Amino acid sequence: MGYGGPEGGCLLRRGWFWRVAMSLHQNAVRMVFYTALLSIASRTAARALTAEELDARDWHVKRIGIEGNQTFSDSTLRAEIATQARPWYTPWRSRPIFDPLTLGQDLERLKRFYESRGFFEARVVYDIEAEDVGREDLLTITFWIEEKEPSSVAGVEVGVHAPEELPLPEQLAVRTGQRFSEEAYQKSETELKEFFLERGYAHVEVKRSAKVDLAAHRVDVRYIVTPGPETVFGDAAIEGTKDVDPEVIREDLEWQRGERFELSKIKDSRENLLKTDLFASARIGWETTGTPWAVPMLVQVGEKPPREIKIGVGYATDEKVRAQFRWNHHNFFGGGREMQIGLKYSAINAEFQSQFTQPHFLTQHTSGVLEFRQDRDEEDNYVLYASRLHPRLEHRFSKSLSGSLGYRIEADKLDTVDQKTVEALGTVKRELILSGPSLALVWNTTENPFDPHQGGIVSLTGDVAGLGGDFRFWKAAIEGKKYTALPWETVLANRLQLAFADSIGAIENLPIFERLYAGGQKSVRGYGRRRLGPRSAKNDPIGGLSSVEGSVELRHAVWDALGGALFVDFGQVSTRRLDPPLNDLKLGTGFALSYMTPVGPLRLDVGFPLERPAGDPFFQVYFSIGQFF
Repeated sequence: MGYGGPEGGCLLRRGWFWRVAMSLHQNAVRMVFYTALLSIASRTAARALTAEELDARDWHVKRIGIEGNQTFSDSTLRAEIATQARPWYTPWRSRPIFDPLTLGQDLERLKRFYESRGFFEARVVYDIEAEDVGREDLLTITFWIEEKEPSSVAGVEVGVHAPEELPLPEQLAVRTGQRFSEEAYQKSETELKEFFLERGYAHVEVKRSAKVDLAAHRVDVRYIVTPGPETVFGDAAIEGTKDVDPEVIREDLEWQRGERFELSKIKDSRENLLKTDLFASARIGWETTGTPWAVPMLVQVGEKPPREIKIGVGYATDEKVRAQFRWNHHNFFGGGREMQIGLKYSAINAEFQSQFTQPHFLTQHTSGVLEFRQDRDEEDNYVLYASRLHPRLEHRFSKSLSGSLGYRIEADKLDTVDQKTVEALGTVKRELILSGPSLALVWNTTENPFDPHQGGIVSLTGDVAGLGGDFRFWKAAIEGKKYTALPWETVLANRLQLAFADSIGAIENLPIFERLYAGGQKSVRGYGRRRLGPRSAKNDPIGGLSSVEGSVELRHAVWDALGGALFVDFGQVSTRRLDPPLNDLKLGTGFALSYMTPVGPLRLDVGFPLERPAGDPFFQVYFSIGQFF
């Protein structure tokens, strides 16, 4: 496909100016002037600088201006060019040195940017102003853009070379009537190829062409698909393993030899391998030479060191400084078994945790997990010491649905329980055994676990105690989260949770540490930890039997990796059974700043209560890794 358009040039402006042209030959390394001299004029005097004088000094970029653009923003176009000015927020840095060859290439980059988006007749020129000559030697560069009329897709034709009629995708990225763009044009080729790869055609070929009519501002798009024969998966060869048994990799492959070839099974297999944390890279390909019916598969992996140490710190108004240490071994005694040992500490909680995971336990998508925790929780009105054993099975039903079924066994001891809390609850069991099953289901359609922009999550959790032990109660919660991508790199995030708990028999059969609470970092920001809901006569939280929480958050990319958010949270706790207190919600609002890192966003939240409880601060501060939800 060919593109055409007028050449860029240079404009003149009054004041202090200079005019240059660029040598765009591949080996050009310096400026070529339309004239032999650079003219620098002022209101009172003017003189000419020789080329030797120019070579003796470095010019610095003061500002980059963009004029005439209407379809695309200044920030979008600046991201396409290499010539940059010093960012306003780094005044201590020196200004970039001007490179004329790079400027000439920037002209081509901007023209190419517009052409790839259907503006085949767009014209891009520039002008340069010089100031503070002889001192800082500063340049202001302005790109002038004349977009002109874009070309639209007049028609899309897809032909299939096959002995029988085959189905086609109902819709492609490139569509009739829309402005032509190379991204959609190329994406449609990929969509066609993946459509046939998913249906058993491992050797499919797709050719594309586009006919551009500049006078009519129209583009006719055509694709030719050659599916080849229907195929099945053949033998799989494994390459790149050193310490990991190749059989561990085979366990994570979603296909069996002789099954129909499907691209989704290849993608899911690659995700399985990377989720194990055994591999830094994983590639899965297949043999196409000779178009074999049983397609030989090739899995290439790059192993990671099996041991991993993670250290994290955070801060919250209530917990103060939080610290965490975690040691992982991702191939413990081989077979992809994982061993994890972790330590956490804050002003409220101290925890030791060890967890052993056996992958592919009983079925391919089931893991056996044995977790032990030793906790010390220091709340306002009691201190809890707990030794907890939680064996469970974790199963992945599909790519979106997963769940777990386990059993809780705990030895719990309550110490220094405040007398006003005991009076409010009637009686409190202090040193007993908790025993019972636990269940969790999660439906997750988000595209990014650390920073989702679209999709949703629905989770259901449930616990029952009373099969042995001294406590008898039930507890359940359902939570929904929804993420919607909006224009201008903005995400609307919503969250709603309902939770219920109740004793079976006497009220003391529901321990105080299993009652429902709201307020704090992962709840309603702006309020302190557990500061929503019923209180004792001493103003300490005593929890409830029904709770509701929710959030509405608007997230926006501010600058590069820096992001911001505005939020409103709501929530409340009630002592009534199965009766969420929707008529008594408390609101908190605030803002957040985040900085994206490879492990997720570093985030600072500041929340303000709209109805501040007596004795509580005017705001709450939280520093953490990962989005709030």
